[in-house]
Amino acid sequence: MVGGYRLVQASKAGESTAENLALGLYRPSFPDDLTAVDEHERATEGRLDIVHWYALWGGWKSQFNRADLERVGARGSVPMITWEPWAGRDADPNWTIQAAILSGANDEYIDSWARGLADFGQPLLLRFAHEMHDRPYPWAVGVNGNTADEYVEAWKHVRAIFDRYPTSNVQWVWNPNAFGEWMASDYEPVYRSLYPGDDLVDWLGIDVYNTGPGLDWGAPYWRSFRDVLTEPYEALTRLSTKPILLPEVGCAELGGSKGAWIHEAILSDLPMSFPRVAGLVWFDVVKEERWALNSSSQALDAWRMAARRTTTRP
Repeated sequence: MVGGYRLVQASKAGESTAENLALGLYRPSFPDDLTAVDEHERATEGRLDIVHWYALWGGWKSQFNRADLERVGARGSVPMITWEPWAGRDADPNWTIQAAILSGANDEYIDSWARGLADFGQPLLLRFAHEMHDRPYPWAVGVNGNTADEYVEAWKHVRAIFDRYPTSNVQWVWNPNAFGEWMASDYEPVYRSLYPGDDLVDWLGIDVYNTGPGLDWGAPYWRSFRDVLTEPYEALTRLSTKPILLPEVGCAELGGSKGAWIHEAILSDLPMSFPRVAGLVWFDVVKEERWALNSSSQALDAWRMAARRTTTRP
């Protein structure tokens, strides 16, 4: 698998460059409709390293589906699944870490995924229960009484089930949250309280969003990629030596040049200021903001140019 090889090489290199940075996309149509992957590969004359989608325990893509993985893997890309332990309802007072995971209520379901992924055998990224603090997700700390200790125990519980099977092909992505004006000294104790340990994590994840002035996620103004990532990155690098992945990256159009933001992020900021980052996955959708790459011709052109500057894949 081409994408799997590039991810391994990028993570082992110890530092990112325009040549070894793995690039990926998320679209709501993935993995059923991979038209966007075709478009990307034609435009950049290379393979897309990571194809990202979400799977909800009680909703979209709930049941393990090997065909989804094979369809992506056959193209030379690595599947990344954000595996969300809920049905997609923010306010569910009956959902707690204790009830849904630690009680064993979903052990059979978790086991079905572990068996399926072991049988699949090819590399994939599993981003389990992401953004687990200061968010309304029912697995987040503080929601319905959940604690940091319970979150760590839930991670260990799920990993113990996977360890019944030969699942070394599964790369676990641990992905805490980031905020506008927090400092590394604010992030670090929160991250440490939620970290399951290097033996149970393969990748450190962090999401990067430049909201611009139109959206308030803690910093309602235009920020460079470097401004967004510097403090959480420093906290992560203090926590562990594991490679870092950016599973969700997005930039608004309002407030500055999105095209310049993309160009500087991939070709300048990452290799120069964030050498531990081995991969970046663009959140290619219009949701809270116009995150999609086709929000302007300048943004799309910048992405294509940056992607071409990586090593052309066979």
